[in-house]
Amino acid sequence: MATNHSPRLLPKGTYERHAPAGGQSCWFHFTAAVKPDLERLLSSLSIHPLAQKRLIDGTDIPIVDEYEGCVFLSLFIIRPSGRTANVRLLAAQQHIISYMDEDDPFIGHVKERLLDHRNQALYPGYVLYHFLDLAAIRFLQVVDQIADRIQALERQVFATPFANEIGRDIYRMKTYLHELRQVAEAQEEAIKTIRHAELPYINAETNPYIDEVASRFARVPAALDAFKESLSAIFDLQLSLKSDHMNVIMKTLTLVSVIFLPMTFIAGVYGMNFTFMPELKWRYGYPLALLLMATVAALIALYFKRKGWWGETGTKEK
Repeated sequence: MATNHSPRLLPKGTYERHAPAGGQSCWFHFTAAVKPDLERLLSSLSIHPLAQKRLIDGTDIPIVDEYEGCVFLSLFIIRPSGRTANVRLLAAQQHIISYMDEDDPFIGHVKERLLDHRNQALYPGYVLYHFLDLAAIRFLQVVDQIADRIQALERQVFATPFANEIGRDIYRMKTYLHELRQVAEAQEEAIKTIRHAELPYINAETNPYIDEVASRFARVPAALDAFKESLSAIFDLQLSLKSDHMNVIMKTLTLVSVIFLPMTFIAGVYGMNFTFMPELKWRYGYPLALLLMATVAALIALYFKRKGWWGETGTKEK
C-alpha cells in the first residue's frame, strides 16, 4: 500500500460514486437512518456475506474476525449516559466501513482526529487505532467516574450507615460493573487479537499504536474487578456498622434493665402488704426506701462505668 494515502470524507448518498482512487483510502460511516445506502455500497463491493451480515446485525460482545479481503471488528463504546453501544467496522484494502445503530459524538471525535492527521499516511490500521483509542478513553473516563462514586459511597456509609438507598446503589453498581466487565474483557481480547494475529492492514508502523491502546485498556478489567471487591467491602462495612450500633442499643437496654432490677425487687418486697412490716408504718420508711433504691442504682451504674460498659466505645475491662 502506498504511503501517500489521504482520508476522503464523503457526503451521504454519494458513496457508490466515490470509489477510492490510487493512493487513497475511504472511510464510510453509516447509521440505521441511512441503512439503504450501506446495503447498496456493500452490494457494489466484494465483501464476504457473513461480514456484511455482522456489520448490519451487530454482535453481543467485541470480536475480531478475518474474512477474505477484509477484517471485521466489533467494539463497544460507552455513551455519555453510561450505557454501552456497539460500533462495527470493516477494513478492506481501500475501504473502512463503520456502522452504528444510532448517532453518537464518538464518530465526530474520530472524524476530528482523522482530519487533524490528514497529512499523515492513512492506513486502515490507523483508522482502527483511532477507533480503539477513543473507545479506550471513554472506558477509562467511566472507570474514573466509578472510582469517584465508590469513594462517595464509602463516605456515605460512615455518615448515614442506616440509609437503605446505599444497599440499593451498591446492588445497581455491581450489576452495571458485571455487564461492563464482560464487555471490557472481550474488548481487551479483541485488541490483543488485532495486535498478535498478523491481520492485514496492521503493519509495523501501526503496531506500536495498537500496543499503546492495549496497555492502557488493560487497566479497565482490572479496575472493574477491584471496584466489585470494593463494593462488597462497603456492603460488609455497612452491615458491620449496623450490627455494632444494634449491639450498643441492646447493651444499653440490658444495663438499664439491670439497674432497675434491684429497684423492682425492693418495691416488690415492700409491696407485699404483710401485717407485720414495721417499716410500712415508720415515718421515714418511704423516703428511706427511695434512698435505698437510688443508692443501689447509683452503685450499679458506677460499677458499669468503672468497667467501661457505657457508651459505644466503652470496651475497658477492669
